[in-house]
Amino acid sequence: MPRRPANGQGLRAPVTSLDAVILIGLIVCFLAIGLLGDSKTETTADYFLAGRKLKWHHIGFSLFATNFSASALIGLTGAAYITGIAIYNYEWIGVLALVFFALALVAVVRGSQVYTLAEYLTERYDERVKLLYSIFIILLIVFIDMAGSLYAGALLLHEIIPGLSTRVIIIAIMVMAGLYSVIGGLKAISKTDLIQSIILMIGAFLVAYYAITASGGWRALVEAAPKGSFNLIRPLGDRAVPWTGLITGIPVLCAYFWLTNQNMVQWVLSAKSPRDARRGLLLAGFLKLPILFIVVIPGVAAISLIPGLTNPDRIYPALLMELLPAGVLGFVLAGFVAALMSNTDSTLHAASTIITMDFVHRQKPHITSKQLVHIGRLTTVLIIGVSALWAPMIGQFGTLFEYIQGALSYCVAPFVVVYLGGLFWPRANSAGAIAAIVCGLFSAVVIALLGDALEVFNIHYLHVPLPIACISISALAIVSLRTEAPAPEPRLLWSANRVTRANSPYYRTDCLLAITLVILTTGLAFAFR
Repeated sequence: MPRRPANGQGLRAPVTSLDAVILIGLIVCFLAIGLLGDSKTETTADYFLAGRKLKWHHIGFSLFATNFSASALIGLTGAAYITGIAIYNYEWIGVLALVFFALALVAVVRGSQVYTLAEYLTERYDERVKLLYSIFIILLIVFIDMAGSLYAGALLLHEIIPGLSTRVIIIAIMVMAGLYSVIGGLKAISKTDLIQSIILMIGAFLVAYYAITASGGWRALVEAAPKGSFNLIRPLGDRAVPWTGLITGIPVLCAYFWLTNQNMVQWVLSAKSPRDARRGLLLAGFLKLPILFIVVIPGVAAISLIPGLTNPDRIYPALLMELLPAGVLGFVLAGFVAALMSNTDSTLHAASTIITMDFVHRQKPHITSKQLVHIGRLTTVLIIGVSALWAPMIGQFGTLFEYIQGALSYCVAPFVVVYLGGLFWPRANSAGAIAAIVCGLFSAVVIALLGDALEVFNIHYLHVPLPIACISISALAIVSLRTEAPAPEPRLLWSANRVTRANSPYYRTDCLLAITLVILTTGLAFAFR
C-alpha cells in the first residue's frame, strides 16, 4: 500500500467515469424518492409531523441517518486518527440515552400532543422559557448542526473534485436536500432517510473493509496502532475523551442530543403509536453499535496507512482516495452524500418547525394550515442561506469534532436541566426555569472567559457540562421552592403508572429488546475498555 508524504499534500482522487455515473445515479434516486409518491402536506400535521403516522422502521432509520451525518463521518474518523477509539464513548452512551427515552419518556412526550419541545415548555412553564429555548435551538441548528454538516460535505467533495469551489458544493448540497424538504415535509424526509441509511451503512462497511485489509488484517492493525489506541478509557490528559469526561460531559451532551433536541424528538412526535416510537428509538440504538468498526476503527487504521496528515478532518477523504477502487469510490461517495443530505433535511425541517409553530403560529393563531405550510417552506429557504454563509468559517475553529462538541459543552446543560426538571419535578416553575437558564449560561460565559480567553486555568470542554448542570439545578430548585407553586397538567408530567399503562400491551416485549440492546452495548464497551 503506497503511503502519502508526511505533509499530506497532493491528495487527489482517482474519480473515474464509472464513479461519476454511480454517484449521480444514486443522487437522482434520492431526489426521486423524496419528490415522488404520497407526500400530502395540506395540514401542519402532514407537513411538520408526517401526519403522526410514521412506523417504527422509518423512525429508526431516520434517527440513525440524522445522527450519522457527514460531520460524524469526518469528525469521528479524524478524532480516532488523533487519539484512537476513545471517541466511541459518545456513541455507546448515546445508545443508553436512546433506551432511556424509549422506556421512560415516550409516553409523556407523545401524550403532550405538541409539535415541538418549545411548545411543551410553553405549556409546562411559560412563553419566556419557550422563547429562550427556541432561540437557543435555532442558533445551534444553524451554526452547529447545519453548518457543520455543510462544512464536512464541502471538505470531502472539494478533496475529491478539486475543481469545485467550497461555496459551489455547499449551495449544491443545500439545493438537493432542501428541494424535497421544502416540498414534501417530514414524510418525504422519512422516505429518503430509509434508503440513504442503507447506502451510507454499506459505504461505511466498504471503507472499513478496505482499511482493515490494507492494514494486513485485524491482528496486524491492532499491533501497528499506537499504544492505547484501542482503549475507550483514556488518561486524564487525553485530548479527545479523558476518563472523567465520561462522567462530567458525555452524559449531559447525550441527554441534550437525544432527549432535548427538536431535530431528534420530532421523529418520536411523528410516530403512529407509542410502540412505533419506542421500537424506532431501539432500532436506532442497534444501528449505532457497528459505528465503532465502520467509522472509528478506520481512523485508527489511517495512522499507519496515511501517516503525517496535519489536519484530522482530511483523514476520511484521504482514506477514500487511497484505498477504494473504481466503482466502489462512487458508491461510497454516494453514501457520504446520503449522510449529508439526511442530516441536512432533518435539521432544516426541525428549525422550520420551531420558527413556524412556536413563533408565527403563536403570534397569528388564526392563520390557516396552508399558510403555515407556505411559511414553513419559506423559513427552510432562509435557513439554507444563513447556514451556507457560515459553513466556510468553521475551518478557523480547529477540528470539526472539537468545534461541535466544544460549543455544545458550554451551552446545552441549562436547557437539559429545565426540560427534564419540568418532566420529573412537579414543583418546578417558570421563575425557577428562567433562573436555571440565566445562571447556567452566565456560568458558562465565566468559565469560557477565565479558561479559554484569559487562560487563568486549563479546562477540557468535557469537564464543563456537569458543573454548569449543577449550577442550573441549584437555581431551578432554590427559586422554584421560594416562589409560587405551579399547577401543571398531568399530561405534562412523568409518572411510572402512566408509562406502563400507556405503553401496554407491547411494553414488556420492548423492555426485553431494550435489555438486549443494553447488554450488547455495555459488553462492547467493556471489551474495549
